[in-house]
Amino acid sequence: MSGPDVDRDRLAALLDKIDRDVNPEALTWPGGWPGQIEAALLDAVYSVRARYGGPDTGVRRVVKRWIMHRDGSADDLTVLAHQEPADLARIVSNSAKASRRLKAAIVVDAAEALAGAGLHHADDFTGSDSQRRAYLSVTGCGPVTWAYLGMLLGKPGVKTDTWIVRFVSAAVEGQVTPKQAEHLVIGAANKLGVTATQLDHAIWQTARSCTTVKPTT
Repeated sequence: MSGPDVDRDRLAALLDKIDRDVNPEALTWPGGWPGQIEAALLDAVYSVRARYGGPDTGVRRVVKRWIMHRDGSADDLTVLAHQEPADLARIVSNSAKASRRLKAAIVVDAAEALAGAGLHHADDFTGSDSQRRAYLSVTGCGPVTWAYLGMLLGKPGVKTDTWIVRFVSAAVEGQVTPKQAEHLVIGAANKLGVTATQLDHAIWQTARSCTTVKPTT
């Protein structure tokens, strides 16, 4: 599948940096939560400024605690929408905050907004403008985690957070916008024969582990 048009020199520079710095094993994408929209929403929100962790730590621990609470079925946003934020924080054993709000409160409000837009189950996710607007209407929910929500549900994409933008900016030796970073990562993924999601994950893992990666200003 062809990607967006990108500057060839910048794309070549990014490919060079990927070849030098990214461990091919990091291309293994954990898989997200296809078919489990409650799990995907929790992951998207709780990943903000957090360590993702391993299978049983960090953000994935939060999600797994909720799935256990739901007896293995986590694909109905109306369930999350009817939770009290304090109860949700207790169930997942995480009271972290973002945008000065409990992440649990952000999850509950986002679930309610999305359900109001007709998005109840993973199969309802289309990424439509109405669904996106509903998500972005919630304080603490932004375009980066919206893109990530789709990725977690199995839609290829790029989560252009600070780490991705920094890595790409360092590669091209100049500051790029999130949209420019997205296009370059998609272009690089196409050249490498991997999905944008796989390459996004590998770059993110690399950037998070390398404190010397800084954007050029």
